[in-house]
Amino acid sequence: MMITHIIMSINVVVFILMIAIGGTSSITDPSIDLLLKFGASSSNLVFDGGEIWRLLTSNYIHIGLPHLLFNMWCLYSIGEALEYFMGGVFFILIYTASGILGSLASCLYYSNSYLSIVSAGASGAVFGIAGALLVTAIYLRIKYGKSEFNFDYSSIIFFIGFNIVYGLNMPGIDNACHMGGLLSGMLLGLFFSVLRDKALNN
Repeated sequence: MMITHIIMSINVVVFILMIAIGGTSSITDPSIDLLLKFGASSSNLVFDGGEIWRLLTSNYIHIGLPHLLFNMWCLYSIGEALEYFMGGVFFILIYTASGILGSLASCLYYSNSYLSIVSAGASGAVFGIAGALLVTAIYLRIKYGKSEFNFDYSSIIFFIGFNIVYGLNMPGIDNACHMGGLLSGMLLGLFFSVLRDKALNN
């Protein structure tokens, strides 16, 4: 789907630019200064410095190639399905809002100075897409039945559950961002599912 591919391309281009400026070491271990230069998020900068724009830009920056590849694989696997069901406009709204709210949740959680971290990555937005797809699939299944809408959402439940458990057991994972994005995506998914359904049936 077009929007999914465009978002993936933006993430890849930003990462290439980071490598071009930061050097080959940035492929696996970009410096904090480089991440902040490109728009990574930090509660100190967002709240104390008033740099609210970082809540958006941090969703297009990744902390090394493995981080980028994993998020892009998840986005590709989940994003195309949601974009197909929702359409490009609703998809980009859910992706962007979930990413911003996930970043905000991270900043709020780590707002104490001794917990303040630099946060970056599409994870919050991807969790938002996963949550929205799950809610959309359940809504359509309930509304139209399995015969009219046959989508196996067990894989989405596994994806969400696995990543939450993994994040809780691995240091350095921004779980606040993940949960903020997930809950935002679920709420937005339900709202847009109802809105889209009414529009199509009028």
